[in-house]
Amino acid sequence: MTPEPAPRLEFVLGQADDMRAEAYVRLVGGPADATIAGTLTGPRCRLATTLPTTTPLRTLTGAGPAAARAIITEPSFWTPELPNLYELAAEARTVASVVTATRQLVGLSRLGVRGRSIWLDGRRWVPRGRATAGESFDPVRLRTASLTAVVDDPSADQCAEADAAGVPLVVLPDPALDEPALAERVAMWSQHPAVVLVILEHGRVSALAAAGLGRGTMLVGCMADAAQPPPAELPIGSHCLVARLAPGATPAEIWRDHAPAVPIIAWREGEGHGRRACDHLQAELAAWACAAKSGPAWDWAGYLVR
Repeated sequence: MTPEPAPRLEFVLGQADDMRAEAYVRLVGGPADATIAGTLTGPRCRLATTLPTTTPLRTLTGAGPAAARAIITEPSFWTPELPNLYELAAEARTVASVVTATRQLVGLSRLGVRGRSIWLDGRRWVPRGRATAGESFDPVRLRTASLTAVVDDPSADQCAEADAAGVPLVVLPDPALDEPALAERVAMWSQHPAVVLVILEHGRVSALAAAGLGRGTMLVGCMADAAQPPPAELPIGSHCLVARLAPGATPAEIWRDHAPAVPIIAWREGEGHGRRACDHLQAELAAWACAAKSGPAWDWAGYLVR
């Protein structure tokens, strides 16, 4: 029998604009009668100096899990150019005892989708990423090349390093993980602003959504074989489609006119490494799209290579 996971505090960004941001801390897996107290202090950034401020968390009352809210004025958002972070210090407790506590760095990341595009901090953002692992995970080099890192099952330390360096991460979970272990990993990744996308097979996306995960601004991508017809619709809980291409291949012709109207990211194996490989893939797919004699014009939302 699988043991119940320990209670944890989850950070989620709510409504946000340039002048005001609402941040929430929720108790997951703990008693509903708990109260949450703490502070959010920042920003701090390796690439800029800003006078930090401290904002208190205020407990929210009502039905449902215990939660608290902080209202941040003139927020500093996390972007690859300015990876601003805030220190969250929070504690959930009942009258009798402390349920759980956390002290961690978090980011306010305005990431989402509009039509066929991914948007980050109010503008269209096209990730260009290469697979990296182990000693090749070099945030400074990746940042210099303006690359997104595609990482197999990154650790919390790797994610924190990417948060501070301003390196977006695309995550490929270990396929051997069972559903409880996958849910635990996704919960951890969702707390890091650098983790922009988790890629899952169709059935695992549905299981993730059923578990109530994938909230916040981290995107969930559904993998699909681009040699086959595209799926008619995406599973609940996914935000974009990741079209997997064989080495040197382009999508099946049916993708031009029948792909879902969501962001579609190209993923090709055997393409090489670095920004040049991403640019090469982009050029090939642009030529493929332009070769169509009819059908709607559309663009790719990102390019990933391994």
